[in-house]
Amino acid sequence: MTSSVYGERTRPLTTSYRGAYLRYRVMAYVTGVMLVLLVFVAVPLKYLADTPGPVAVVGTAHGFLFIVYLLTALDLGVRLRWPLLRLGLVMISGTIPFMSFVAERSVTHEIGARATVTQREAARPASSP
Repeated sequence: MTSSVYGERTRPLTTSYRGAYLRYRVMAYVTGVMLVLLVFVAVPLKYLADTPGPVAVVGTAHGFLFIVYLLTALDLGVRLRWPLLRLGLVMISGTIPFMSFVAERSVTHEIGARATVTQREAARPASSP
């Protein structure tokens, strides 16, 4: 085990995280794009052009997709045994424009570091008793 950027001990990865990681990455991007569209396109259209339709559509879609994002982040966090603070920060990042992209990048770096630890441990020769 090695120390990570966040101070906790980095555990080697198992193969059970891969599907959860892919689902999390997809939902982080989709949620981030929907929030950016909502905040920077739909809301200005509502107040500047008096067109409430895009807010209703994009806002509803983002709300539904945000719930899916929360579930995928929770699934990944449980599989990787994140501390509650880390899990909470990753989950909250879907509410701030562009932060889901930053959080996804941070998670990718963490998983890369854990994968390196796992590869090193797998390459280490087994000690004989």
